[in-house]
Amino acid sequence: MSQSGKIFRARNVPVATLRRLRVIPSYFFLIWRWGMWLYAFIVIVFSQPSYIDTPGTNYHTMAALLLTITFIETLIVTLYAPVLQIVFPRLLSRASRQRKKQGRREHLHEQLEDGAEILPPFVQTRNHYWNIAIYSMDVVICGLVMYFSGPFSNPPFGLGSPFYRYGMSTVFAAASAFSYKGGLLAALGYNLFALLGMFVHAPGAVPYTPNAVDVVGSLVDTPILAVLVAYLSNLLENYAHSKRQERENARTQAALVHIGETLLKSTGDRQELLQRSIKPIQHGRFDRLTIALVDLLHDEDVPIGPRAQQSKTIICTESTISTDALPDDSENLIQKVLHNKQKLLTFDPLKNEQSGIARLYVPLHIDGHVQLVLGAESLRMTPFKPQHEKFLTIAGTQLLVALENIRLAEQTVQLAADAERGRIARDIHDGIAQLTYMLSLQAETCEAQAQRIIEASEEDAELIAPLAERLGKMVTISKQALWETRNYMFSLKPLMSGSTTLTQMLDNQLREFQAISDLPTHLTVEGSDQDYEEQRLHSRRYAQIGTTFFRIVQEALTNAYKHAQATRLEVCLRYHADHIEVDICDNGRGMPTRLNGTPDIKESYLAVEEPHILSGHGMGGMRERAAELGGQFNVLTTPAGGTTIRVSIPL
Repeated sequence: MSQSGKIFRARNVPVATLRRLRVIPSYFFLIWRWGMWLYAFIVIVFSQPSYIDTPGTNYHTMAALLLTITFIETLIVTLYAPVLQIVFPRLLSRASRQRKKQGRREHLHEQLEDGAEILPPFVQTRNHYWNIAIYSMDVVICGLVMYFSGPFSNPPFGLGSPFYRYGMSTVFAAASAFSYKGGLLAALGYNLFALLGMFVHAPGAVPYTPNAVDVVGSLVDTPILAVLVAYLSNLLENYAHSKRQERENARTQAALVHIGETLLKSTGDRQELLQRSIKPIQHGRFDRLTIALVDLLHDEDVPIGPRAQQSKTIICTESTISTDALPDDSENLIQKVLHNKQKLLTFDPLKNEQSGIARLYVPLHIDGHVQLVLGAESLRMTPFKPQHEKFLTIAGTQLLVALENIRLAEQTVQLAADAERGRIARDIHDGIAQLTYMLSLQAETCEAQAQRIIEASEEDAELIAPLAERLGKMVTISKQALWETRNYMFSLKPLMSGSTTLTQMLDNQLREFQAISDLPTHLTVEGSDQDYEEQRLHSRRYAQIGTTFFRIVQEALTNAYKHAQATRLEVCLRYHADHIEVDICDNGRGMPTRLNGTPDIKESYLAVEEPHILSGHGMGGMRERAAELGGQFNVLTTPAGGTTIRVSIPL
C-alpha cells in the first residue's frame, strides 16, 4: 500500500457508519408502526368481551377490517421502504436482488458521495408531488382508521382509539421526510380526524361529553412529536453530513497525494504524463475520465483551422465501463468547451431507468487561453456536484504545474542550445567569415589586375587569359563560400531576438544580400507592426511568422540571383489587420510557361548554364514553409518579364 493510503486511513470514516446514520429514522418508523399495530391488535383481542354490538355496527367485523387494512398498509410501506435491502433482504426475489445489485454497481459513486442524506421512511420518487401525495394518503388512511376505531373505547375519538399511537407514526414519517413543515402539516391533518370524531361520532359510538383532558391529550401529542422528530432528523443529517465531508476530504487528500506522487515520477514526455496521471484521478470517482491537452508549444491567438486545431490537442481517456452503457462523445464535447472556454455540466436521463448520464467538463486556463480540459462522465442518479468540479480543478492544476515544468525544462534546453548556436555564429563571423571575405577581396583584386594586363599588352594576353578565367571562377567560388558561411550564421543565431522587429530583420537581410551579390535591393513597408497588440508581438506564433518570412525571402533572393539574371530586386512588406504579406519581385527573364499559362518552375531551373551561387530547397520548400502556418504561396509572372513571389500568412 502506498504511503498516502497509510496517512489518510485513520481519518477515513467507514461507509457502514454513514449508512447506519442514514437509516436511523427509517428504523424507528418501522419499529414504531409494527409495534403500535401489535399493540392495537392486543388491545382489540383482549378487550373483545367488553365490545357490545349495536344494530348499526358489528364491532368484531369492524375490528377485523381495521386490523386487516392497517396490516396490509404496514406491509406495503415496509416492502417499499428504502431500507428494505437492509431490514428484509431475503424477501426480495432473485430478479429483484439482481436489479438492486446492478443498481448498486452502477451507482457506486452515488452511494459514496450522497451518503449524508437521510433516507425517507416511505418510497421516494423523482416527482416531488408524488412524494407529497404518498405521505398525504398515509395521513388520510391513519386518520380514518383512528376515526372508525374510536367507539372501541372511551373517549370515542383520538386518544381512546387503539390505533391512535399507530396513526402517530404517519406524523413521524412526514417529519423525517419534510422536516418541520411537513411534520406539522401531517399533525394538523391527523388532528382534524380527531376533531371529527369529537364532534361527529363514528358509527357505534356511545353518547359522550368531551372534557379538557381528553381534548388536549388527543391534540397535543402529534405536534410535539413532529417537532421532536424533525429536530432529531436535522441533527442526524448534519452529523452525517459532517462525517461524510470528513471522509470525502480524506479521500480527496489521499487521491491528490497519489496524483502528486505520480507526477513526481513523470518523465519529460507529455503523452506519458497524461497516461500515468489519468488513472489516479479517475479511480473510484468517475466511470470515464478524459484529459485533453492543448499543446503548449503552439500559440493559440487565432486558430488556423479544424485540422490544425485537432493536431495540437492531445487526448487521453480512461474508462471502466463499455461504450454501449456509456456512449463516448468526448471529442465533440472537448471542442465545444475549447470554443466556449466555459465548463460543461449536463445530465441526460436514461429511458426506463432511474439513473442518467452525468457529464462534467472543466477547462483550465493560462493567460486567458484554455490549455487543459478534464472531462468526467458517470452513470448517476443526479448531476455532478460542486465537489466534483473542485476535485477536477485541483487535480488539473497539479497536472498543469507538471506540464509547465516540462515546458520550462524544454525551454531551458532550447535557450542553452540557442546560446551555443549564438556562440558558434560569433566564432564563424569573427573567424572563417572574415577570412573568406578577405579571400574574396583578394581574388577580385587579382582578377581585376589580370584584366588590366590583358588590356594593356596583347603579347601577354594569351598567357594571362587562362589565369584571369581561373581567377574569375575563384571569385565566384569565394563569394559562394562567403554566402554559405553567412547563411550558416543566420541559421544558427536567433532571427528576432530582443527588440528586433520583422521590418528590421528583413532590412538587415537585404543589406547582407546586396553586399554579397552586388545586386541592388530595396525594401518597401506598408503599414506597421506597432498597430498590433503587445501580447501578439511577443507571442510564439509571431516569432514563427518572422522566421518563415526570413527563410522564404532568403530562398527567393538566392533563386533570383541564381536563375533570373535580374539586375534589381524589390521586397514589399505589408502589415494587415489579420495577416502579413510579403512580395519578392525581380526584373529578370521570368519563367517559362506551360500550355495552361502557369509558370514552369522546374524548366526555369534547368535552363541555367552559368555558374552562380548555389541555394537551398527551392520553390517546394518555400511553399511548405508557408503551408505549415496556414499561409498562401503564389508565383506570379508578367508579360514584360520578371517574377513575383507572394507569401501571405495569417496572424
